[in-house]
Amino acid sequence: MTNLVLFGDSITASMTDGYPSPIFSNEIRKYFPNIEILNRGVPGDRTDLALSRIQADVLQSSPDIVTIFFGTNDVTDEGPDYQTFISNIKEMVTLIGIKKCILITPGITGTSLQTLYPNQKLSQYAQGIVALAKELNVTYYDWHSVAITYKSSDLLQVDDIHYSKKAYELLVQGLVPLIESKDKISMENKEKDLLENQ
Repeated sequence: MTNLVLFGDSITASMTDGYPSPIFSNEIRKYFPNIEILNRGVPGDRTDLALSRIQADVLQSSPDIVTIFFGTNDVTDEGPDYQTFISNIKEMVTLIGIKKCILITPGITGTSLQTLYPNQKLSQYAQGIVALAKELNVTYYDWHSVAITYKSSDLLQVDDIHYSKKAYELLVQGLVPLIESKDKISMENKEKDLLENQ
């Protein structure tokens, strides 16, 4: 069975009305009922903090596929600067393995949060992830370019930061072909290993 780890912040944890929920995982499960999904989203997390838990939360479970979805908290004043953010993502990819990773660019925030979580900065961080993905030849989904085509009220809860059900549906629709392709490769590799070890 393919093992998928969702690595990220509160958006990966699917915070709904202030509490983590299974929305993100359940939406993926609709398309992939046979994949084991481990949600490793931590509210308030940033790339610098996430690196300290990557061993326990990601590598230890020997994942076949890992979605890396950070940026929303990284753009705050407490977060790492742009170059550090990109090098943190690069380190995650190196530790997990290029072939296993799917990078997801950060989405958008609503009007009331532009001072703390500016969309302008989220756009810059998103473009940086796309450039890094192309440079390293890592699979990526540019969720940011999809999110900016919608009104923030369509995608966000009233807190202007966490996602509505519609946002998760759209996000997962974009991830499905990427997970499918990685799942296929992972299954083929496992079969190959079994044959070689017989």
